[in-house]
Amino acid sequence: MDKKRSILRLKRDELVPAEEDRKVELGVYDLLLPCRRFEVSYKVAVLKEVSPTLEFLLRLVKSIPGIGESDVREFFGYSRPEMEYVLSEATMPAYVERHEGRLWLTLAGEGLFSEGERGPSILTVEDRDGSFGFDLLSLSPERPRRLDETERWLPDIGLEEDDAAGNASKRIPDRFRRFFREFSERRDREQVQRRDLYSVDDVKPGERYQIAIRVRVHAQASSPTMGELDLTSWRPDHESAERPEVERAAGRFLEELRVSANPQADASAYQRMIELAPDFFKDFTIRSGLSVNRFWREAVSRAGDVRTDRRTVPMVGALPTLPNVERLLKVIEYGERQSSEAPMIISVAPQNRHWGATSLWRDAMNVLLKRKPAADIDDADRTVCIVIGRPPAYLKHAFDTVESIDRNDLPPALELLLIPNVCACALVHAPIGAPEGMAAPLGFASFDADVLARTHALLEDTVLRYMANEALRSRMEKALHSGAEAEGAEPI
Repeated sequence: MDKKRSILRLKRDELVPAEEDRKVELGVYDLLLPCRRFEVSYKVAVLKEVSPTLEFLLRLVKSIPGIGESDVREFFGYSRPEMEYVLSEATMPAYVERHEGRLWLTLAGEGLFSEGERGPSILTVEDRDGSFGFDLLSLSPERPRRLDETERWLPDIGLEEDDAAGNASKRIPDRFRRFFREFSERRDREQVQRRDLYSVDDVKPGERYQIAIRVRVHAQASSPTMGELDLTSWRPDHESAERPEVERAAGRFLEELRVSANPQADASAYQRMIELAPDFFKDFTIRSGLSVNRFWREAVSRAGDVRTDRRTVPMVGALPTLPNVERLLKVIEYGERQSSEAPMIISVAPQNRHWGATSLWRDAMNVLLKRKPAADIDDADRTVCIVIGRPPAYLKHAFDTVESIDRNDLPPALELLLIPNVCACALVHAPIGAPEGMAAPLGFASFDADVLARTHALLEDTVLRYMANEALRSRMEKALHSGAEAEGAEPI
């Protein structure tokens, strides 16, 4: 009998094996959610506990309908005047009926015993007026919060329908009822009496405002082009699930972030990274350039492992995410030992839509500056961002200086961050593993002196020479050429 012939199977080119798959944070964005105040006139039903004497009487009459007045007086040990006082408290509001010396509960008296309540309680209706904030997408509660200068210029999340805001007043009564407990005033929640919404009488639209909500973009390492929304920085999952209109609007924004791969330009960007750190990339370089898939697998498994003998480390995801800021701080900690000062932080933006649309860029710059204070430099130039074309307004409040140039010689997907003589970082923003989808930022951070020197030279040769602002260019060149080996610097 012939042996069964073996079948040759090619190894599947997986980005990340299933057993090593994990969630990766690709980026973070802050978006402006449109909101509006509404002046609402409404009534609340207030449940108040009855007096103890009245409660005891009501309970007894409910238990023994038609009980004699003399029996009640004997049961409680009341005198005749005391008995008349208690009976007047029950009969004046018509809770108890007196007939031929006997007592019965009226319908109003029966109504005081609500299901689930421990005892009888009195219902009163009170008029209320208040100003309440709703987002204009899901018409859910959203308290006004002051926007800072960076947040005021962030992208709008946008309405799905042009007339959605115009019809809001008609929908507010139902939404107000739905979220009445959330809108309840603190003093109401702290009091014993329970307040239920009785009616919504009138709604008038008030002032419009916006709040910033944070959208994080995650993806599985095995499919980084398939971005996943994470709104938990804004609302817990169970609350955001009640606001599907906001989730859909954030999903439309996510679609705007999708890009198509440009094989030639993206390969050029990866090649620039290889040239900056050839020793680091030697195990991931093939004849055609960087083996992106293999480097991605390595980067997602050990990004941020900084040591004195490992001066260059992989970076995955946008720079201002918390994990990457922590990695940068670690790299800077080692890089500080090579330099006595960090005159400025220089960022060269990639040509990706909505890059930097988060207040985290401002926060990251503040953290990095506190880590390495500048010396002998104008405060207005401590953090510099260089962009091609007209910069978005939010960047102008995230950096001290935003310099616009007409062109540079860097590939469009390449981002650089440089603290002269301290730290260099390069990221390529391009789809990985698919011809289009979310860009998966991938690159390195380094405090290696040779990598820093190459990054200094690259910045001068490809970017600074296109700057029309000669004074700023001169200060940046001075920062790049400042001594790397400062007297008294601690050796690594």
